[in-house]
Amino acid sequence: MAKRSVWGAIGGCVAACAAFGQDTPRLVEHAIGVTPTRIAPAVYAGHRAQRVGDWLEYQPGHGWGDPVFDCYGDWDRDGVPDGADWCGLGAARWYLGSGFCNLFVTNDMTLPFGTMSDDGLYRLDLAWYWTAWGPSTTEQCVIGVFTQDSMPCEPDSLDYAGWLIDFGTLAGCPAGYYHASLDLSGTGSWPIRWEASGSYVIAFLTNDGEEFASCAQPMLWGTGDATGDFVAPGTQGPNQFDEVYFSDGFHDEYECRDYALGVCPDPLGAMLRFWGTLCCAPCHIVNCNWDNSIDTTDFLCYLNLWAVSDPDADLNNDDIVNVRDFIWFLDVWAECR
Repeated sequence: MAKRSVWGAIGGCVAACAAFGQDTPRLVEHAIGVTPTRIAPAVYAGHRAQRVGDWLEYQPGHGWGDPVFDCYGDWDRDGVPDGADWCGLGAARWYLGSGFCNLFVTNDMTLPFGTMSDDGLYRLDLAWYWTAWGPSTTEQCVIGVFTQDSMPCEPDSLDYAGWLIDFGTLAGCPAGYYHASLDLSGTGSWPIRWEASGSYVIAFLTNDGEEFASCAQPMLWGTGDATGDFVAPGTQGPNQFDEVYFSDGFHDEYECRDYALGVCPDPLGAMLRFWGTLCCAPCHIVNCNWDNSIDTTDFLCYLNLWAVSDPDADLNNDDIVNVRDFIWFLDVWAECR
């Protein structure tokens, strides 16, 4: 089967749907839950997703684990974006207009101290807007999710295998956005680097994952707000790779975009939550002076250890006391206060 011109598909989609400016986020209020029908192991190589195993019927496992990266916003952990958040937007989430197409996305993530890298990430929640060819059209929706070692706006390293997730045929330009929860605890996982940082890759595909979809984009949320009132598990920065200029399945330096757009939460990022395993309570780790409360005295206690490169300040166990340890301490300390 001849491969479709992704650039031509995007042009047709934009003509079919109302488009907004690429840097003008708009809200979508209605969340539409969908369930995958099947999954398959895959790698991203040669500028495309490539299946490396058979399609398997999706059968969720029974492992919840711990949310270790949350750019999704689900306070009660039922898989549905909810309103118990600091922005006061309910289940509404941001996107960049129904005619905006972003089929290949990379964003960074740093996971909490104590994340068991050997266990990988085995649950996933994500949300997206599916334009297809426009209103009253349908298209098979396959989403590829991968993890890698690259940091924000470094060239993609595409280190690890991931999964293709087949949601069947979905209607384009729906009156809301699609969201889904995926549990691979009985099947596999997404591997992560031992430092529990790097980035994730999302590809919006069709034709059993063999080509890019006509038009889609990730919904947008964030891991914390600008004032520090609440920080979700894991952190991310403002930069994201977007495939919006030339849809060739490859990110170049011109596709690195700043998502500090002045809305809540800020910055925004591709909407996704990973679940994994935490080896111990992070709040216990940052209780530096062992007084059973997390406050400024713990910060000063750790700062004194870190300043002299005390081995107890090596929070990521890499035998080096450096800025990574300090940032991890700050992230957990801010969350546990």
